[in-house]
Amino acid sequence: MYKNYIWDFDGTLYDTYPVMLECILSSLAKDFAISGDAAKIYFLLKNESSAAVAREYALDFTEFTQKFKALEMADLRQPQPFLQVREVLTAIIQRGGQHFILTHRTQQSTAEMLAKEGLNEYFVEIIGSEQPFPRKPNPTSLLYLMDKYQLDPVETVMIGDRKLDVDAGKNAGMQTIFFDNEKILTNIQADHYVTELTQIIAL
Repeated sequence: MYKNYIWDFDGTLYDTYPVMLECILSSLAKDFAISGDAAKIYFLLKNESSAAVAREYALDFTEFTQKFKALEMADLRQPQPFLQVREVLTAIIQRGGQHFILTHRTQQSTAEMLAKEGLNEYFVEIIGSEQPFPRKPNPTSLLYLMDKYQLDPVETVMIGDRKLDVDAGKNAGMQTIFFDNEKILTNIQADHYVTELTQIIAL
């Protein structure tokens, strides 16, 4: 069993995609006069990231991100953690494991969302977009965590719902888990595949 669990946030710990997708569609229409294709955008988010959406519509990534993230922050609906998250985090800590988060979301917004559900205490550190690391699948942020906390790569696993999460883990020389709860993506070369988060406890 692993000791160190590094989690993606959006689509892995929290069910954030529905609100994110609506905010992206609203921003495209409001800020860029673009009628976005919801199905195409959702696939781009899952298959790659919001950077792929910006490329698809020939937008400046920084401006696009600022616009749709502002709508997301102002949205009164609060994305919720997947139902099994607390159970899984607790079980792993009880056997001596520890948790980290690596996300393209800001560290501050991630911490605030966790705090509202009383989940922030489960994580040793959150790596977010404010920090000077290249985006996944670049492994620099993971290597930073491994060095700072002296994590053995054999005992460390990266968990995510997208190829870039798995590739980041592989590039850092650690193990990988692909959370495939929607069965949208294929040919993801992870060390483990799970369709429910509770399956991670036994790995």
